[in-house]
Amino acid sequence: MKRLLGVITLFFLFSNSVQSVKEITSFDIARWYLDSDLVIICTVNQIDTITINSYDSLRTDDIHVHYDNIREKYSITIDSVIKGGQEDISTMDSIFTPVFEINYSKTQQINREFTGFDLNGDSTFLVMVNFINDDYSDDTYFRLSFQTKHLVILTKTISGYIIDYETEINDDILTLIEEVKAKGKSYFP
Repeated sequence: MKRLLGVITLFFLFSNSVQSVKEITSFDIARWYLDSDLVIICTVNQIDTITINSYDSLRTDDIHVHYDNIREKYSITIDSVIKGGQEDISTMDSIFTPVFEINYSKTQQINREFTGFDLNGDSTFLVMVNFINDDYSDDTYFRLSFQTKHLVILTKTISGYIIDYETEINDDILTLIEEVKAKGKSYFP
């Protein structure tokens, strides 16, 4: 019975730890395009991973949560500018991802079993701990692969251009962008 209860608990915890990924629609891409400061076709090369901060906390439900907030930096070679003036890119040679979470993990104490006393007469316990590692997916984060051309939608911030959206170049995405450019906000019904 204990084993069955443990399996049920593990299944419940695992199913709650899975992060759902939002499906990106053409309307999402159109909104990001219209709100962007710069849209380019480029090739990239990752040059840095910047750790912003680390989060380490014990929650009230005895779950220990740990993850790092990081941002990746890419050098870019611009092939063409889809939106934005040439003055915007004259000194631009790098772009950043949004801040996102990696090394996301949770641990939870499952059971404490009394094992006796130590040399000081204090109680000792065998602590049964369940480790859960999540592949954390952040809908606002896009990791660029190398050796391919990307259409990248960017917002300008104090720290530089931040990626709002990226995709490998194909006919469908170029057709969508041309439609949005031609119709502007009237693209939306």
